[in-house]
Amino acid sequence: MLHLGNTGAPEAAVTLSLAKRPGANAIDVVNTVLAKVDTLRGTLLPDDVTVTITRDYGHTAAEKSNELLLHMGIAVFGVALLILFFLGWRESLVVLLAIPSTLALTLLVFYLYGYTLNRITLFALIFSIGILVDDAIVVVENIVRHVRLPGAEKKPLMQVALEAVDEVGNPTILAT
Repeated sequence: MLHLGNTGAPEAAVTLSLAKRPGANAIDVVNTVLAKVDTLRGTLLPDDVTVTITRDYGHTAAEKSNELLLHMGIAVFGVALLILFFLGWRESLVVLLAIPSTLALTLLVFYLYGYTLNRITLFALIFSIGILVDDAIVVVENIVRHVRLPGAEKKPLMQVALEAVDEVGNPTILAT
């Protein structure tokens, strides 16, 4: 294969393409390959040979994953802030704790079963956050409504909350 060198004249070139196995972590594969190339410099790879990386899917995958996680964090705090303004600090705290704990549990299950995260999985998690937030808002809003109903102050708060969750719990789960 020929390519144009620094002088503009054609020079001999070798193209090597590497692909990861299905289920392998692209970032780990790239880091391993780059480390191996570094160990081969000066021995198997002469000093006058230039190694140019044209596509680094590990870097791209890490960048996209970090971007998705950033937007997910912004969405969680945005929703919590809106709930804080319209429902109150307790309700906001419930939503703020429900989302990260659910995601942490999901990621723990992924880890325990040996699944890997990729962009599709992360996008699905972010999409499911919308459903999770919607469910949390419906339940919390109904609890607040029940607490403010006349006669609710005569009942224990736990009973009022359980009645409110019982009222919307099954429809909310079925809608999800």
